Amino acid sequence: MAAIRRAYLPGHNNNRHLTTEELENNIGGLPVTETKLRELFDSYDKNNNGFLEFDEVKKFIKAQENYGLEPSDAEIERMIRTYAKSPDNHVSFEEFNCLVLALAQR
Repeated sequence: MAAIRRAYLPGHNNNRHLTTEELENNIGGLPVTETKLRELFDSYDKNNNGFLEFDEVKKFIKAQENYGLEPSDAEIERMIRTYAKSPDNHVSFEEFNCLVLALAQR
């Protein structure tokens, strides 16, 4: 009986299974698995120190779809500081994950 109820859930696609890409990325194309998040983090970590500079994170945020509204530097800075708590303007992998997942939810 539970399988029958699940098949009729609103928004459930009964015609096919999700692809690997659909499982690893949200609808906007942002990564949501740890492997994909690590690949993205490493692509922006130009000096390979295990942290991202705020400027590297700003480039990432500006490259995302902002629905026609370009965020100001102050807005981006506030967004980064919501998740990056270190005083030295570095973003760790864990902080970056939180930021990306927050962007994926908007």
